[in-house]
This record gives sequence, structure tokens and C-alpha cells, in this order.
Amino acid sequence: MQNYSETPEPRPVVRERSTYLTDSEAATVCTMFADGLQSGMGYAKILEILERQKVDKKIIDRLRQSLLEDGDMLGEAFARFGLLDTTARKVIFVAEQQGKLPLTFAHLSRFYKQRHRRRVRFLTSLVEPMILIMVGNIAIQLLRSDLGAFVQMGMAGAMRALFPVLIQASIQSVLLATVVGLGALLAMQMPVEFSLRNAAQRMWIALPIPVFNSSARLNSISVFCQYTQQSITSGLTVHRALALAAEASNNPRIDRRIKVAQQAIEDGQTLAAGLRQMKALPDDVIDNVDIGEETGRLEERFGELAEKYDQNADEAFERAIQTLIFMTRIGILVLVIIFLGLALLSLADTALG
Repeated sequence: MQNYSETPEPRPVVRERSTYLTDSEAATVCTMFADGLQSGMGYAKILEILERQKVDKKIIDRLRQSLLEDGDMLGEAFARFGLLDTTARKVIFVAEQQGKLPLTFAHLSRFYKQRHRRRVRFLTSLVEPMILIMVGNIAIQLLRSDLGAFVQMGMAGAMRALFPVLIQASIQSVLLATVVGLGALLAMQMPVEFSLRNAAQRMWIALPIPVFNSSARLNSISVFCQYTQQSITSGLTVHRALALAAEASNNPRIDRRIKVAQQAIEDGQTLAAGLRQMKALPDDVIDNVDIGEETGRLEERFGELAEKYDQNADEAFERAIQTLIFMTRIGILVLVIIFLGLALLSLADTALG
């Protein structure tokens, strides 16, 4: 059975301010600290390289002040200036005490890269549905016009009359594309710590629409496994590691029932038994944890589970995108057929009249 060493809780650090970081920027910072610390670089050299990589000067200046001038520990510097998100800062704080910073930063870099990649994939997947909606809107606006009257005007008159309708429909489509484009731009610049996004994600995971949000649920399990592995590797107690992993997963069911597993561990039960009592994780996860505890390879098992469920989340995401595109195609086609039928009826009435 796995031996869980006790680690004291990190002492609190007064947070002076928040530092804006996107997922992409956070991944760059974490990668550089992981590689730099692993190779034995000093903080001054790491910050110099980050500066050359065009990382925000405000971030560099704050870290330089904290690490080189004020003599703060790295975990204290990240907590003091609100770098990364709350869960990551807590893990960094403990990892520094246990001498496992390079591995911890490597895990965090992977996490932020994955989240950035998935967001980019989601936004690019909206291109085809948006084109379909724009083209469909133009077609529907034309079909809604009084085609019977246009027929009587002759070809030249009809073209002149239809031109304003076409312009209006095109303007509507361009405005829609502009709004969506601005929304996509804002989404790409979203900070790593954003309460509104976290609340929206929790609500999305809780909705009973498995075709579309199964990817988010699978990803939350992957994040839970990744942070559990990372926290235990960093030297946290299992009790604290579970709390941080549940917080990072942003899954309301896991977060709500994690205390069941913590209580079971406090009562002397195994981690696998505690997770089973939660009834919030797949049996596959629990069985692998059980094997990991028996073989003494728990961290390795959590790493494999994180990769597996991340891949499953990607596959579920692709299925959701294909379903969305298919539904958009069908919806636009149905609307066009309906308005085409109404237009033909109008033409028939005009001809009979």
C-alpha cells in the first residue's frame, strides 16, 4: 500500500496584486522555469530569457523585484503577485519546499498548453457553422422578399429591387461575423484566473447534454488525475492533494463529494476505497488507483489516467463539433426549404391572380 507522508500546509503569503496572464503566456512561463531550473539556471538568467521571448515586461519586473531584490522564495513570488491560478500557486509553494519545482512546472506547462490548444480548436471549429449561417441568412432574406412582384418587373427591375435586400442580408451577416470574431478574440485573451469562466464551465458540466458536454466532463477527470499526481509528487498530503485536484477540475460533482474520500482516508481506508465512496469518478479511474496503491506506482497510474482521459476528451470534442456542424447544415437547409416553399406558393398565387 502506498505510503502517504505528511506535509505541513504552506503558510499564507499576502497577495499584493494580480498579474494578467493568458493560457499561452502561462505555458511559456512554466516551460521556461521547468527547463531553467532543471538545467540549474539562476532566476536572473531565466528572467532574461523570458524577456527575450517577449513575455509581458510587467511580469518580468515583478518577478525580478520579488526574487532578486526582495529575496522572496519562488512560491512566495507567484503568490505575492497572483501569477497563474490559485491551485497552481499552492502546488508551486509546496513543490519548492520539497525540491520538486522542475517537475511541477513541467506539469503546469502541459496543463496550460492543453487548455490553450483546446480553446483554439473550439474557436476554429466555429468557422464552418458561421459560414453556413451567413449564407443561409442571405438566402432566406432573398426568399422572404416579394418574388411575385419582382417577376412582374422583369429581369432588370427585379435585380434592382433585390439589390437592397441582398445588401441588407450581407450587412447582417458581416455584423454577426464581427461579433463572433470579437468574442473569439476576447476568449483567446482570457486570463488563466477568471471566475466568470469557471462558473460558466461548472454550469456547463452540470447540464444533462452528454453529446455536447461529455468532452468537458472527461477533461475535468483528466485534470483531476493530473493535479492529484502533481500534488502528491510535489509533496502534499493525499488529503490536501485531493482538495486541490477537485478545485482544479472545476467539476461540481467531484468538488462537492471530495470530502467523502478525504474522510474515508482519515478513517484509515485506502485512496481507492475513498474515491469509490465518492461515486463521482469512473470505475476505470478507481481500479487504476487501486492497482497503483498495491504496486507502489500511484503517481504513474494517475499520469496514465490523465493522458487517457485527455485523449478521450479530445475525441468527444471532435464528435461534438461534427454534430454541431451537421445540425447547423440540417437547420439551415430546413429553413431554406421552408422559405423556398413559401416563395413558390407566393409565385403561384401571383400567376393564378
